[in-house]
Amino acid sequence: MFGMEAHTMFFVKAIAFLLLLMTLGELTTRCYCWAATGFLLWAVMTSVGLSSDDSVAAIAALLFVRAVPMLYKRALTVAATYPLAMILPIAKHILPKYTITEENFYDCDGCSAEVAQKRRVALKELSDKWKTKYPKCADFSQELKKMISDLRFTSSRCFPAFNEVVQKYLDPSMALDRTEGVDVVDLDGNKSMDVSGSYGVNVCGYETYKEFIEEGWKTAKKAGLFLGSLDKTVLDNIAMLREISGHPEVSFHMSGTEAVMCAVRVARFNTNRKMCVTFGGAYHGWWDGMQPVVGNDRIPADVLCLKDMSELSLKVIELRKGEIAAVLINPLQCFHLNQSPPSDPVLSTNNRKVGPTPGYKEWLHKLRAVCTRCDIPLIFDEVYTGFRLDPKGAQGAYDVEADLIVYGKTLGGGLPIGVVCGPKNLMQRGDAKKAARINYVIGTFAGHPFVMATMNAFLKWLQKPETVKSYDVMRENIESFISSANSALEKKGYPIKLTHWYSVWSILYNEPGRYHWMFQYYLKDAGINLSWVGTGRLLFSLEWKKADYDRLLVCLLSACEEMKQGGWWEPPVANIKQRLGIEVATAVAKNILGSFSQS
Repeated sequence: MFGMEAHTMFFVKAIAFLLLLMTLGELTTRCYCWAATGFLLWAVMTSVGLSSDDSVAAIAALLFVRAVPMLYKRALTVAATYPLAMILPIAKHILPKYTITEENFYDCDGCSAEVAQKRRVALKELSDKWKTKYPKCADFSQELKKMISDLRFTSSRCFPAFNEVVQKYLDPSMALDRTEGVDVVDLDGNKSMDVSGSYGVNVCGYETYKEFIEEGWKTAKKAGLFLGSLDKTVLDNIAMLREISGHPEVSFHMSGTEAVMCAVRVARFNTNRKMCVTFGGAYHGWWDGMQPVVGNDRIPADVLCLKDMSELSLKVIELRKGEIAAVLINPLQCFHLNQSPPSDPVLSTNNRKVGPTPGYKEWLHKLRAVCTRCDIPLIFDEVYTGFRLDPKGAQGAYDVEADLIVYGKTLGGGLPIGVVCGPKNLMQRGDAKKAARINYVIGTFAGHPFVMATMNAFLKWLQKPETVKSYDVMRENIESFISSANSALEKKGYPIKLTHWYSVWSILYNEPGRYHWMFQYYLKDAGINLSWVGTGRLLFSLEWKKADYDRLLVCLLSACEEMKQGGWWEPPVANIKQRLGIEVATAVAKNILGSFSQS
């Protein structure tokens, strides 16, 4: 019509060139290769006499043959993927924050006016009691919240819709003065039995860490802040770490997250692959490059989050072995398989599912065999479990040898630490054949003299026969405590049950209820110190004795009675799941209407 027919190919080429420029860096190299291959095939076939239509049909047939196995691989990957990893990118934009007002706070489970009043009085009484009991802690917390976002975040310890009302009455923050054995003492002089475990660090017991720090300082004070050169203490530590890990090379870092970053980085570099595999609900530090679910606004495209203990997952690993740089395992997942770490902020009713998973050891051995067969490095993230389960960590507890092991937390003997152990071929920082291909994994404070000295004290303590024996004693004491506590709880009719995995334990709620998260506040009042995850994950240390466990049971039962008397464990009248669904749907609708009105 416009006389452009003669220039069609020019415009086609121009369009292709412009699309290339517009998408450069946005699409993978593979996309460009497929497009270029298709164009070349078309050019060759048309040049030998085939019509354009026949050429396109032939290319489509070839593409179909190539696409079938790829689509099968993709479909299998979707089937094996941890559901939350697929849902979260959409859900985080839809699920609203909403607040249950104080007017509806006490009877949102459909209870009677009498029960609601009992709860109202109980909350006010607890609040008044804490004003007298924790005045310095409260003042200290209020000042810190103005300056530390972390504290504002961790102060929200109940199901989110209830936070506004609860924070008006109760502040669970503790301002520490000192530790005494298994107790922590706050600024107001209150002693509490600590089951927070300092986020997993406290394996040995606070008094033991004091000894490590004092002993380490005796050695380190001569070096002061001298960095960049290692000493005999470091060599001594490496020798002991080689024995524990079973690997010849060691890399030092300043946190568990940093050590995970190192392990993933060296695995990707030395395998020349990009994809990493994690399993549902596993936590590998706060780095956004290895956190594919809740807590990360940037969902990494080079991480496959698969279902734990799934045969489909093993098939995906085998099918995609050419892409996978490493498979990461956090052995703690045995305690909450395919679940996010248990915590009170997600406790909407009795929906907590935790406890040791039968067959987990056999699963790890299967996974180890698949990784060996596919030449994929298996990484054990032992930041949390290392030295908590066994003197040789999860490797010792499950009799599985990983290709790279990441340690942290307690290994520092009371100071910050991260360590990666592995073989030379996976720990290389440079390419033997390509001069410009270098893998930087360095840190200013790696190998700090004081940290190395306290680590040395810890590792020497770990080798003592009495230390090894103390693990068995701790396990026996914990078994006895859990059994005694559950018998007492059942006898008194309290709707909770304790479960444990080695020295990690949790509280399960036997009956539906909207206020189970309230129990953490009564535990605090009874003299039990918890972390911000509340009753979700609790910890014992090797320092605990029989008398300590007995004292804990007394405190636990006291908290149960107060919880019951406050009316918080009255059976719900309304269907909780239906109520929750209505609340969320109403909040979503309000958000949508609000966005329309603003536009």
